[in-house]
Amino acid sequence: MADKNAVDVKVGQLHSGTSTPPDSERNDVEHDDRTLSQHILKNGEQVLVTWRKEEESRVVRKVDFLFLPIFSLMFTWMAIDRTNVSGVLTSTFVSDTNMTRDQANTGVSLLWLGIVLLEIPSNIVLHRIGPHYWIPAQVVTWGLIEVLQSQVTNAGGWYVARLFLGLGESGFIPGGLYTLSRWYLPNELTQRTAIYFLGPSISAAFGSLISAGALKLHLEAGLKGWQWIFIICGVSTIATGVLAFAVIPRSPHHTGHLFGGLIRVPGWLTDHEADILVAHADRTDVLLSWSTWPYLIVCLTGLQSVNGLSTWGATIIKSLGFSSIRANLLNAPGSLLGAFFGIILSGFVDRYSRFGYAIIFAAVWTLAGLVALYVCCTPSRSCETKMELKLTLLAHRGWQPINVTWLSLNFKTPQKRAVAYAVYIGCSNLGGTYGNQVFRASDAPLYRNAWIICISLGAVWLGGVIAQTIGFQWANRVFARKLVENPELEREVVHTDKRGRRYRFYW
Repeated sequence: MADKNAVDVKVGQLHSGTSTPPDSERNDVEHDDRTLSQHILKNGEQVLVTWRKEEESRVVRKVDFLFLPIFSLMFTWMAIDRTNVSGVLTSTFVSDTNMTRDQANTGVSLLWLGIVLLEIPSNIVLHRIGPHYWIPAQVVTWGLIEVLQSQVTNAGGWYVARLFLGLGESGFIPGGLYTLSRWYLPNELTQRTAIYFLGPSISAAFGSLISAGALKLHLEAGLKGWQWIFIICGVSTIATGVLAFAVIPRSPHHTGHLFGGLIRVPGWLTDHEADILVAHADRTDVLLSWSTWPYLIVCLTGLQSVNGLSTWGATIIKSLGFSSIRANLLNAPGSLLGAFFGIILSGFVDRYSRFGYAIIFAAVWTLAGLVALYVCCTPSRSCETKMELKLTLLAHRGWQPINVTWLSLNFKTPQKRAVAYAVYIGCSNLGGTYGNQVFRASDAPLYRNAWIICISLGAVWLGGVIAQTIGFQWANRVFARKLVENPELEREVVHTDKRGRRYRFYW
């Protein structure tokens, strides 16, 4: 519990903490081109904060280097804990546990079911106790479950382990996204979200390297190689969760409160810098809003068009005649390059605010790669297949942070954003229950049916995002006409471009 002298500013709760007063009460002025002022609610009173733009830039850089990395690190281990099964399946895991390949696949799908079951309840808990407690607790919990997977001996144990791993991870992604949205402005958020999403982008690469190293420990200390994979990843995850509990602050005014305030040190933000950040971060029902559904359709098709490759990519490469270790090493570069691809693409979005165009580009790229895999995935063309797999994965993850940021910015209040995040990520995880099922044992090693399904999903994805972009452009034109007749609609404006044109939706 915070002491009585603690600053009463709660990020993310507009009604009871950090907020700006109504337009009639606001006194936000720009003194000159480099000085800004804005009221914030602090200790129950309206306080006027004045700062210069170079101070604001310095505060944002501090957040970038001291706050954002821990979220990206947690996401990285979560993604590795989900996808390290790719390396596990190239080992003796299936024979050691007396499972069939399809039983192993069922366990993979149960993880996504577990995530979906607690996605929204997890976010309700996050809002009640705060992300500074809830998110690290989740990380430690699923890290422990990850370690316990090393003790699986049969299909039943595998099913339970994967289901509980999903329950432990549920709510982490939308919770992290919501937290970041309270520390950054909309025009800063896309690239920071892309950095947050470096986790899944690089997880296949680093996960494959970890798997390759762990498999070399086969029979060390009496443990199989796949057991070492789970133990190494789980212990690393637990350590990351403890670190997060130590350093994630309750608010910008509590950056010196380590381990929930048990240890007090000088904060990495001064009181004035915290005030600046609070002022800087000022910013229908989600499920019933027509604007939500295009994102969900795009999510269910775009992500799942290549989701199976996260699990079976190394196995596909192994089927071309490579050893387990070699297959995991060859599976690494595509996702690693994809991380840099996503940063570049998100930089374009932050500069031009054209979300739809960036995702269309990623969809075309991915669809072309899937078609090439359908044509060329044969043992006699192993080199071409490796390259096409890498190129397909290059755009695999890069568009996801763009899409989820696009969704959040088209909702104005933090409460709606939080629900939108939970709905979207829940939808994404629901797709995982079928995305991994397309690569069936009966279809190996060429996977002709699997590639056809992936191509079909990719085509729907491309058509959906084109229709979504055109739909938002049309809605903006209608909104512009209504705005002339009804100036009160100004409160619905989410974006004003350099020419002063006001939009209801980013597109």
